[in-house]
Amino acid sequence: MHAQELAEIAFLYNLVLAEKRANLKTMYELLDRLGNPHIDDVKYVHVTGTNGKGSVCASVYSVLRERYRSGLYLSPHVYRFNERIVVDGREIESRYIVDFVRKVKPILEEIGARSRKPSFFEVVTAMAFQYFKDRGCDFAAIEVGIGGRLDPTNVIRPLASAITSVALDHTHILGDTIEEIAFEKAGIIKPDTPVVSGVRDSRAKKIIEDIAKKRGAPFYDASSAYEVYDVDIQLNGMKFRVIGDHGEYRINFPLIGRHQIDNVLVALKIIEVLGEKHPLKKSEIESGLSKVRLPGRFEVKMSDPLLIFDIAHNPAASKALADTVKELGLENVTILFSILRDKDVDGVLRNLSKVSDDIIVTEISDERRKMPAEEIEKYARRYFKSVKMIRDSRKALEYVLEKSDVIIATGSAYLLGELERCLHDLV
Repeated sequence: MHAQELAEIAFLYNLVLAEKRANLKTMYELLDRLGNPHIDDVKYVHVTGTNGKGSVCASVYSVLRERYRSGLYLSPHVYRFNERIVVDGREIESRYIVDFVRKVKPILEEIGARSRKPSFFEVVTAMAFQYFKDRGCDFAAIEVGIGGRLDPTNVIRPLASAITSVALDHTHILGDTIEEIAFEKAGIIKPDTPVVSGVRDSRAKKIIEDIAKKRGAPFYDASSAYEVYDVDIQLNGMKFRVIGDHGEYRINFPLIGRHQIDNVLVALKIIEVLGEKHPLKKSEIESGLSKVRLPGRFEVKMSDPLLIFDIAHNPAASKALADTVKELGLENVTILFSILRDKDVDGVLRNLSKVSDDIIVTEISDERRKMPAEEIEKYARRYFKSVKMIRDSRKALEYVLEKSDVIIATGSAYLLGELERCLHDLV
């Protein structure tokens, strides 16, 4: 990016990153000032969940691309801001970001003078809606940022909604119990709009089903809709068969881990629900799923030494990562780790310690959000036999590449972004 582009991105990051909202009034006001780009032109799929929502969005988008002009909205990004907004395989252009930010700045100031100034995520979400409209998308898969009910994405009227999973995360915003978090996520369910669930927790599932029933929303339980056979998991992806009411699918899926099978089932059911009015051939569905790309999900970055990037930022995600490491039979693993200050670091590290004795703790550079390395180290010493702190993430990466044969860099997406830039310089 040029200096002016970096300056506009920096402006976005200087906005409030996340807060507990009372309503969506500010988001609606921002969109109204932009001409309501989220209305009418684009058909949406709306996906929330503690984990898996990015994988489901990427899968639905990849399948829809086989026939329709499609967009994808994800958060957070891993390597580049532009990853957040994609149309037909092309990330949003930096020039478009600059022009949009310049256009929206006076609007933000006017809204802020009267009430609450729009946040980072509200502005970026509005940018995504505008971009999808400007690029003539037929469909767009939209990932919820946090929760659902009061998330800035919850202004759309989707053709289908989905809730992938419910676990404890973002408790300072969503609540301290599974039931409270399920209620917030079920807030994306719209009247008479199909909702697909991948949720396995019985407490959360009941709340979601009850809300769907009250709103007249057809409810589909993806986990009970299919039988899965012949699972083969390798470092380069997975193969398995899926059989349901619409017949058999032979799946080649690039993302790795048994938890990703659940995400595929949710995506399949969404596609089948959409197919009642927007049909796709089985060959298109299988082809689309074989092309899914998503940074930072058990992503092999190097083979010698083996270096894997994975965003395991909460206990449920770290358990899925540990289960995948076990299934692949990886041994003598070194963990390279950092995490944000508002996360359950104890729960994450407890799971990771089940597949490794050796951890290097480091820091991300974001002063507002990082957990200090000394604090991470205290938690790590509860679970790991060998703990080393290297505050600078670049030096930590250089050290572990020299020391270890199998490395998993995990925790915060921000850490993976910093390490990616280091890798680019090192290789």
